Amino acid sequence: MDKKPLILAVDDIAVNQTLLKSQLRFSDYDIITASSGKEALEKIATEHPDAVLLDIMMPEMDGFEVLEAIRENPDTEELPVIMLTSLSEFEHRAHATLKGSTGYLTKPLVTSQLIEALDNILKK
Repeated sequence: MDKKPLILAVDDIAVNQTLLKSQLRFSDYDIITASSGKEALEKIATEHPDAVLLDIMMPEMDGFEVLEAIRENPDTEELPVIMLTSLSEFEHRAHATLKGSTGYLTKPLVTSQLIEALDNILKK
């Protein structure tokens, strides 16, 4: 059996992590979680996920700062990162694109949209 792609979900709210795990439970993906930007960068370095689902609004290090750190590292600059956020304004979406996000989904998430976004970036 082929190994499922590994997805890192980064959100400082535990219930959101649980929801993401639930949404991807029956998909073709394995999921791990991180509760902060610092933890996310550590897990990216050690677990080598195939894609990252990244919340924007987090304390200490927000999603934009995490995305910037991912893009500045030669080992992770190509890592697909989908921003997941309740921020739906155009300027947030544009800022994420300028910082190098691969995608942008707004909460509340629709499971089919989440899986479709992952499929589009991981199943070429």
